[in-house]
Order: sequence, then structure tokens, then C-alpha cells
Amino acid sequence: MAKRVAVVGAGVSGLASIKCCLEEGLQPTCFERSDNLGGLWRFTDHVEEGRASLYKSVVSNSCKEMSCYSDFPFPEDYPNYVPNAQFLEYLQMYANQFNLLKCIQFKTKVCSVTKRPDFTVTGQWEVVTLCEGKQEAAIFDAVMVCTGFLTDPYLPLDSFPGINTFKGQYFHSRQYKYPDIFKDKRVLVIGVGNSGTDIAVEASHVAKKVFLSTTAGAWVMSRVCDSGLPWDMVFMTRFLNMIRNSLPTPIVSWWMARKMNSWFDHANYGLVPEDRTQLKEFVLNDELPGRIITGKVLIKPSIKEVKENSVVFNNTPKEEPVDLIVLATGYTFAFPFLDESVVKVEDGQASLYKYIFPAHLQKPTLAVIGLIKPLGSMIPTGEMQARWAVRVLKGVNKLPPACVMIEEVNARKENRPSGFGFCYCKALQSDYITYIDDLLTSINAKPNLFSMLLTDPRLALTIFFGPCTPYQFRLTGPGRWEGAREAILTQWDRTLKATKTRIVQESPSPFASLLKLVSFLALLGAIFLTFLYRAQPKSANSGPLSTWWPRDFSVLPGGGHLFLIRSCLDRLLLNSKEATEQTMVKRVAVIGAGVSGLSSIKCCLDEGLEPTCFERSTDIGGLWKFTETSKDGMTGVYKSLVTNVCKEMSCYSDFPFQEDYPNFMNQEKFWKYLQEFAERFDLLKYIRFRTTVCSITKRPDFSETGQWDVVTETEEKQETAVFDAVMVCTGHFLNPRLPLESFPGIHKFKGHVLHSQEYKSPECFRDKRVLVVGLGNTGGDIAVELSRMAAQVLLSTRTGTWVVSRSSDGGYPLNMMNIRRCYNCIAQVLPSRVLNWIRERQLNKRFNHKNYGLSIIKGKKQKIIINDELPTCILCGTITLKSGVKAFTETSTLFEDGTMEENIDVVIFTTGYTFSFPFLEDPLKSLCAKKIFLYKLVFPSNLEKATLAMIGLISLQGSILTGTELQARWATRVFKGLCKIPPSQKLMAEFTEKEQLIERGVMKDTSENKLEYIPYMDDIASCIGVKPSIPRLFLKDPRLAWEVFFGPCTSYQYRLMGPGQWGGARNAILTQWDRTMRPLKTRIVPDSSTSSSMSCHLKMWGVPLLLACLLLVGKSSLFLKLVRDKLQTRISPDLISILSR
Repeated sequence: MAKRVAVVGAGVSGLASIKCCLEEGLQPTCFERSDNLGGLWRFTDHVEEGRASLYKSVVSNSCKEMSCYSDFPFPEDYPNYVPNAQFLEYLQMYANQFNLLKCIQFKTKVCSVTKRPDFTVTGQWEVVTLCEGKQEAAIFDAVMVCTGFLTDPYLPLDSFPGINTFKGQYFHSRQYKYPDIFKDKRVLVIGVGNSGTDIAVEASHVAKKVFLSTTAGAWVMSRVCDSGLPWDMVFMTRFLNMIRNSLPTPIVSWWMARKMNSWFDHANYGLVPEDRTQLKEFVLNDELPGRIITGKVLIKPSIKEVKENSVVFNNTPKEEPVDLIVLATGYTFAFPFLDESVVKVEDGQASLYKYIFPAHLQKPTLAVIGLIKPLGSMIPTGEMQARWAVRVLKGVNKLPPACVMIEEVNARKENRPSGFGFCYCKALQSDYITYIDDLLTSINAKPNLFSMLLTDPRLALTIFFGPCTPYQFRLTGPGRWEGAREAILTQWDRTLKATKTRIVQESPSPFASLLKLVSFLALLGAIFLTFLYRAQPKSANSGPLSTWWPRDFSVLPGGGHLFLIRSCLDRLLLNSKEATEQTMVKRVAVIGAGVSGLSSIKCCLDEGLEPTCFERSTDIGGLWKFTETSKDGMTGVYKSLVTNVCKEMSCYSDFPFQEDYPNFMNQEKFWKYLQEFAERFDLLKYIRFRTTVCSITKRPDFSETGQWDVVTETEEKQETAVFDAVMVCTGHFLNPRLPLESFPGIHKFKGHVLHSQEYKSPECFRDKRVLVVGLGNTGGDIAVELSRMAAQVLLSTRTGTWVVSRSSDGGYPLNMMNIRRCYNCIAQVLPSRVLNWIRERQLNKRFNHKNYGLSIIKGKKQKIIINDELPTCILCGTITLKSGVKAFTETSTLFEDGTMEENIDVVIFTTGYTFSFPFLEDPLKSLCAKKIFLYKLVFPSNLEKATLAMIGLISLQGSILTGTELQARWATRVFKGLCKIPPSQKLMAEFTEKEQLIERGVMKDTSENKLEYIPYMDDIASCIGVKPSIPRLFLKDPRLAWEVFFGPCTSYQYRLMGPGQWGGARNAILTQWDRTMRPLKTRIVPDSSTSSSMSCHLKMWGVPLLLACLLLVGKSSLFLKLVRDKLQTRISPDLISILSR
């Protein structure tokens, strides 16, 4: 019987081995070359020889319930995916709980492990160690090697021709610690593994440009799985494992590809594996698709040649300048203290029986623990290996003969596919549940689900259908833990406890069942009712477009063409008459040269007006012009800002983005686009920079002329000029809203307090405890960005919000998938309860907002923000959701749920902005501040002459840019007299009555709500006469009509016809998906014939196979017996005889 056991390494496997030895009555001595336990999980600022190394930001890839020791759960308040510092704390707690430290000799290196001369009899080993320069030798009855396989970097420099001539820096990912080294550099990361993608994503936040090169591609998945649950708790179940292992490998591979592509299409993103039949290790990364679609990371093929300052990739002749190369090319493993006769490593494999015991040793007294890559967590796998190995070392369990073990090892090395389940591409890879169950069976500890179903059905069903957590391995047999049953039944409670840091009472949903029953019928009737509704003629004051529609559509196939021609001529004559009757507006003052100001200038020029734009800064761009400081009245973006609307949905209607621009771009790229727009249409000459508008007042004869006096100041010199019309394009991000009176004690707070307007970059918040108050787009962005540097980030919200990603199912831009005319038509005819139920289900598809503390309080305004990373940050614990702030003290914050957070260093208020127009005179100034008094949110209702327009004072569920451009097109036509608005008296009476109803609580004020994109755009387009006619398009150009109605509602649609028609609009619509895919497909992989043929075969043969199976079942004697015994009284004897033939 083995007595003394040497354990080499005090990482996760080493600690488990020590504990298992103690449980079996053995005497372990652990040798750890560093000064602390933890192995890989102990972060240091420098790389230590012979020890695994990690970077500061590492977070576990397996959730806490799946990656804990089987009898020691993580604390319930730990995040589901644990940062390395907290993971090390857990290991220290484990060591303290089971008193393992006394068995560990730190700062002790194992120099050699050799057989004793009498090894064939005793199985003993001589272990030579080195501690503080002093060597010692000791005899042990057994040895457990727990050094892992992440110590020796693999550097295939010969695979990169010219790397030795590269003048920049290159290093292996093992040396990487912090992203600061990438600041403002062009970085190339080679290798798409977990480390490579992590480093590329982290570098993309600070680097100028990041390339990620891959030869074979990889499946990338998120930690956040269906409904926001941890991926491994959904994926790793005994039920799904049984299904996977029962199906042929091609079907499993096809199913896996569909599942992986449901998040984003890997082919479109250049990541699809070249070989989709063999399963490589999954890459866990929550941010990579978001960084690719925003152009922060560019996927590239393998490297053809490295030059002095650049790299040439295969299949791409263009040289890409590069400053720094990171080789994330993996690791090799070796055992330098063991002789090759004991364990020999060849081609990344070792001859180990069940990945543990050398198959050829005469005495099984040496075990290698943790040399495996399971499709699951490493900790329970290593622990299970140790439990079995210790019982073998003790002599309780026996190994099969050497010839049997060698045969099994050789078969595994050949990696012959079984034809069922996953086919793994590497010998070290293994199916998690199957491998664990094999070891459990060896020690008689595998749970018997059949007997358990009779004695404890609740537990049995949880084990079979629920996640295969490590507690299952302690239910029975040696090492049984009394707390295992309770741990299994409460595993979901601990999972949700970490994310439910803001509790919101769930609103009852009594209509859910009814909605499920009627929704299908409602959807069927939606399109029919919508077309009936659309075919109705509009009223006289619904806009000029109504005159384009014939009242009787039945005449269209024959005489309808003449009717349309006559209507067009009538319209042209009417416009001509109106134009001659109106006084032509000549000079137009445009206030502000942001996105609204630029479109206003161009629209003025299109209509033959004379614009003069006044811009107080030194350049165009307004909000999108980044500056290091925020000057009074000039709000700028923070450096990391990325657009929330994709390029095809947020461009000017006759000026698409360049096709190689990313779909979602940073502020620098967007500002460059605005410059291109201004240069393309020669707008800069109409802009007077460094000019502040002091006042805008009516001329004495305003009631007749509609003219304005505009006073401006340039370099302290004032000027006055007369303009026929004014377009105010200052936006609504001017004055920070700081409601300090709503936060008692804030004036006593000793930390730093600022508004998000002052926030520019996260560097100055490093290692601080930050509270972000307010959860809008800015609040979510700032919290996520700070989570990478701050010691802790708290995010406070009173009402909650819906959080959506920029990309939709398949990885396509969300707004291109959601903002469509067909969906808008359905939404207009569905009952509001049905529509809200559908939307809520869709919004909770990515993750359950209630479980993440983000659900909206009942009765509060519905709000949606765009953020790709917030759910992951909450799941990983880098951001903690809190309820509303109740009060501040000098250093702490009390929240409305009664919790207190101490030692707060910084409070950032992301409480929005107010807008004002200091250059206007009362009562016009106060009236314009109330959106309710703006006709279609553009024209003040109290003006006798409609010669002042507020452009961009809108909040749309889509692109603001496209909305403001359409506003400007309408406003300039009103100025010119081509379009009319109702009289001011009528508008004032209508809006005053509406205001009174709001004050009495009869109706709600919706003026501050986000407007539905398509209805608002179509409303303004109808006023101009540019709304596309879908029925007419279907008759004239079916392909275009199909794309307009069923495709994304891009701004080009409003240039198809009417005033301002653009000849390139049709082509822009038909090629919009080409431009969307262009910046993603930077690595082209041909379609897999295997996967495509499998999909085709499944579709072709699925139904016949199903019918055949049913027929076989029907022909079975058992089925016939059941029919005869149970149903013979209900069917005729003739039918039974037919079934029996």
C-alpha cells in the first residue's frame, strides 16, 4: 500500500490531489516552485520560468457552478464567471478549508523523479528537489504530476517567413500582461484561440488598428447563452450529451454549426472553421463579434510573409503596416524532471492510460493529473482524475493489463472517429461527461439515475435534464458528500444570486396564454388588413403624396396608367402655381455645422436657397468632433464612442458610406464621413467658423416678410444680418442635467463628482471604486469601459432598461433586421398587448433582464439602450447593478433597496441633458423648449410665417441623421413655398388644448418619448411627396419593391421619387447588403461541401425518413398489441386487419 505521495505543483490539480490523498489516508507532500498556490490562476506582473502565466484581465471560461470542486461550491455572491483574482481567493479558501497548506513546500523545484532500483518490486520513486540553493532527495511510494500543459510556449517562427527581419516587437502571448503596450500601435495577433481573441479584443480598445490572423478559423461562442444563462450550464447536460452521442457525427456537426451561427454567421465574419467535421476547442469570447462589426478587429487569413514594417497575408496582395506582433500559437508540454522512458511526449501526446497512467510501467505508482482538454471545466476533471488515481495508488482499484492499456492508448492516438457524437481533432480533447462518467464508474461513484428516479425523482430529473455540475460526482460511492443533493437542487439559486443585485418585482402577465393562442391568427391577418389600410386615400391635409394615389385601384391594370399620368401632371401644375404665388425665400441662416447643419446647408442649395452657417467651433461635426475637453455649450463625444446605428441606416440618403467602412464606426471614422460629405457637395464655403450666434429676433415687418435679424460674434466683433429664414441645428446635447437635489448628501461626498459630459477616457479611473448613476446609452458605455480599469464599477438605475446588442441573430446589424416596412405594417394592426408581449419575448431572448436586475419597473417608460458587453460584465461580476441612490455620505452610498456601498471614489452622473435656445427671444424661446408646441417637431406653432425650423430636435428609434435630413428637406421646401403647414392659430389652439389635457392627467405627454422610425419618416416624406409607393413599385419594379417592403428601411428609399430624386437610389438599395458584408469578409473561406450537403440531405430526406420511422413503429408487434388491446373497441376490425398485413 502506498504511503507517501509526492505531488508536483500546487495549482488546481495539485490541490485536488493533496485533498484526495488525505481522504484516502495517504501522506502527500506537495512541491511548488513559486511562493504561493494557484498555479495558472496566480497573476504576477512578470513571467516566471516553468510556471504558467496569465494576463491581468483573465476571466474563467467555465461558470462557477460548473468549475468548482465537487464538495466545495463557490460563495453565492461570487460572479458566475470569476476574474482571476477572485478565483485565486477561492483556491486559497479551499486550501484553508481542508488544511492543505501544511502539505505544501513552497519555493521548491523538482529537479528529477527517477525509479528506485527496486521499482519492479516496490514501485517507489526517488525525488530530488531544490529549495533556496539546497538539494534534497527523498523516497516516495507514488508520484502525482500536476504541472499542467501551459508552461512551454510554442513558437513556430519558421512558419512566418521574414519574421527575423521584422523591425517591430514580437513576442508570445505568454508574455502579455497589460494592454498599455498596444496604445496607438498597429497590432497583429496570430492565432484564434482563447488567448489570441482575448488579447486582440483588449488591444482593440487602445490600439490604432488590430489584425487577427487565423489559418483554420474557429467556432466562437459567448459566455452568455440562451436567456442570459451561463453557456456550460445550458450545454453540459446529461440529456443533451446522450442525444449528441446517439446521433451520427455529420448530423451533430451540422447541428453544432447551426447553433454556433445563431449568434453570428461565422462565414460572414471570416471565422468559420475550414474543417467543420472535426471539433476544435471552442473559443469563448463575448466581445469579438462586436469588435469585428465595429471595425476594431480585422480578421485575416494566414501569413504569407513578414517584412520589416509590414505583413502580407495569403490571398491578399496588399501589405498591412504592423508595429507589433503577438504570437498566440499555443503551448507544448514536457516533463523535464522525468526520464523519457517513464513518460514520452510525441506530437503533443503522451502514452497515458485514460490520460493519467503511463501504460507501460510495471507498477502504477505515477499519475499525471490535468493533462487533458475536456469540453468542460478543468477543475472537476482534474479532481475526478485525482480521486481515481489515488485509489489506484492505494491499491483499492486495479488497472487492466499493460497490453490492454497500450492498445487503448494507441487507438486514442490514431483518433479514429466512432461515427457518432463529436469528432475531436486533437488527442488531448475529450467529451466531458463521458470521460467523467468513465472515471466515476471505475470508483463506483456514478449516480444511478434509474434507481434514483424511484427514490428521489426530483433529484433524478435535475441531474438528467439540468447542468452536469460536479456535485453529482459526490452523491454516492467513495468520497460521498452529504451536501451534494442540496447543492444540486440550489445550483440555479446561486447562479442567479450573482446577477440579481437589483431586485424588481415581476409584473403579472395574465394575457400570456391568450396571446400565444391568438398571435398566429393575428399575424396571418396583419398583411391583408395592412394593405387594405394602405390603399385608402389620405385626407387633404395629410400631405402632397395623397394626390399621387388613384381612388379606384381596380382601374390600374388597364386605364390606371393614364390616371397616374394625369395625377402627376395635376400635381406638377399645382406645385408650379404654388411656387409662383409664394414669395421666394433667398437667404437662410443655419445655426450649427453638425450632422443636422450640414444636411440643412445641402438642402438649401438643392432648393436654390442661399445658406449661411454659423459654427462656434473651429470645425464641422458638432457632437462627433472629439476634443480632450468639453467647452461650455459644446458637448463632445468620449473617445471610445461607437455608433449605435449601422452605416447603411445612418448615412445621408444620397451619399452612402464607403463600402470598406465598418458597419458600426467609431467617432473618428464617422467624423471623417461628415468631412467627405461636406467636401463632396462643397459645403465648407457656406460655413463661418468661430462664430457665435448671439440673438435671433423678428424683423418689425415679420408678419409680412417673415424675416429675422441675426446677431453674431466673431473674434469679439458683432455683426447683424437679415435672413429670410432660420434653421436651428444645435441639437439637444448642450446643457448637462445634474439634478443634485434628488441625491441627498451629495454635497458632503468627499470623492470626485462629474457629469458624463466631462468623461473622455478611462485612464484616470484606474483602481478606483466608481459609481455610475443613470443607465442610458452613455451610462452603459462608460460603466463597461471603466470595468476594464476600475477596481469596482457600480451601475445605479431607478427604472431599469432593455439592453440590446448592435448585432441581431446571425450577426447582422440589428437595425437592418428590425426596421422594416413589413414589420411596421404588422405592428400597426396588432393589438398593443400582443405587440408588447412579442417585443418582450424578443428582448429577453438574448438574456432574461429580470435575472440581470435590468427589468423595467411596472408603470415606468419603456427604454432601450444599445450595448454589446453589459450583460457579460454583469455575468462576470465586473459591473454590479444597483437600485436607485437614496443618499450619499462622505465616502459611501445608500441605495433604495437598503444596501450600502463603502469607499466610493468617483460618482459619474449620466443623467442626460437639457436643451435651450438662448439666442431666441421670449415667448418663442420658452415655446420651442416644449416639443409639444412644435409642428411635427420642426416648426414652432406660434409664428405667423413658417420661416424658422428646429432641425434635429427629435429622438428616433433609428438614425437621427436620416431623420434630420428629411426634416431639412421638408423645411427648405416650406421656406420656398412649395409645401404648406396649417395656420398658426389652428396649431396653437390644438397644442394648447393638448397641453391642458396633459396637465389634467387625461392623456400622457409623449413628446419626450422616442418616435417610431418609419411612421415619422413616412409622415415627413408624405409632406414632401417622396414617400415610396409600394403598390406602384410592385407593378413597375417587383425586385425593388420586395427589397423596399421586406428589406431594411434605409434612407435611400426617400430618394426614389419626388423632389430630390437621386438616380443612384435604386442601386444603393439593391446593393446595401453587399456593402454591409464587405467590411466583415476580410478572410474568405469557401463553403464546406460537407455541411452544405448535409443541410440539403436533411431537408430532402427528413420527411421521408420520419414517415418511414412511423411506418416501422406502426408495423412493430408491440405497437399492434397496444392498438388491439386499447383501441379495439374504438376502431373497426377491418382497419386492424389492414394494419396487420
